[in-house]
This record gives sequence, C-alpha cells and structure tokens, in this order.
Amino acid sequence: MSDFSESQSASPEPSGKPKTKLIVAVAVGVLALGGLAALAAVIAQPSAISVAGDACAGAKPLHAFLDDLQDSSSPQPEPTDTDELGALDELFEGVVSVEDNGTTLIVNTKSEDGDPLGATSLALDCVYEQLDVPGHIRERIGVTRSVDGRQEGAWDAFTASWSYHPDNGANVIIVQD
Repeated sequence: MSDFSESQSASPEPSGKPKTKLIVAVAVGVLALGGLAALAAVIAQPSAISVAGDACAGAKPLHAFLDDLQDSSSPQPEPTDTDELGALDELFEGVVSVEDNGTTLIVNTKSEDGDPLGATSLALDCVYEQLDVPGHIRERIGVTRSVDGRQEGAWDAFTASWSYHPDNGANVIIVQD
C-alpha cells in the first residue's frame, strides 16, 4: 500500500491556474477597452452648453418662434419669406456665444432702443428651454433691475449670474460645473 501512496504523491496534479490566469487577463483587457470606449464616447459628446449655444445662436430662436406661430394658427398665414428674415440676422449677431471649451454660455440681449420688440429675448427663452432652467431662476432674471447689480443662482450642474440695464439689455452667464 505504501507504493500506491507514493505514486499518487509523485504525479503532478493537473492545475487550471494557467487557464484561469488567461481568462482573467482577457476579461480585464475587455473591461479596460470597454471603459476606454465609454470614456471616449463621453468626451466626444458635446456639452449641454455647446448644444444650447448651437440651438440658440443667431436668428434660430426667431425662426423657431415663427414656425411655432404658423403651426399653431388656425387659418394658414402666408409663409414667411426667409429673405425678409435674413435682415434680422444682424439683430441676433453676438447675442449667444459659447466660451471656455463649451463650459460657459453667454447671452447678451439687446437694449430697448436696439431691439424695441424684444426679439433677442427669444434667445434667452431658447437657452431656458435647452438647459432646463427652473422657473424660480427665470423669474429672478426677468425681474432684475439695473439697480440690483449682478445676481446669481444655481440648479443641477449649472451656475448662472446675470445683470440688466435698459441701455445694454440683459447679460446672462451660465457655467456648467
């Protein structure tokens, strides 16, 4: 019987360790590649500020407003001539800008003299929608007077500061944290 015990201890036991190490190494590699791909996708996505800036730049808010107006009216109004609206592009020039690599959005509405109808405030309304600005912040911006100085507010991942003067219009700066 002692011969049997010696023969069992002398033969090496088959081990699954090399296969296990290979499987673990492959799994770690796949997870690492997946993580890198997810990170690349997140980095490649434009920021909410950039998306809002693109949607609200130029005369886009005015065109969207007029499209909504045409869609909602019962009798079909005459289609708006885009050449006539082209003259309004100048009015919206520089009203919305994106700065700091897509982390800051600046809205500068025109003064009462420069925009007697308040059309550039459509850009601010567009930004409100795009960035889901809460009602209490919208209201605070809307009631700010020139004597109030610069005001601030925050929601979700955003911080805003704003001021208003009738000679200059509203200046709103929104930063994505």
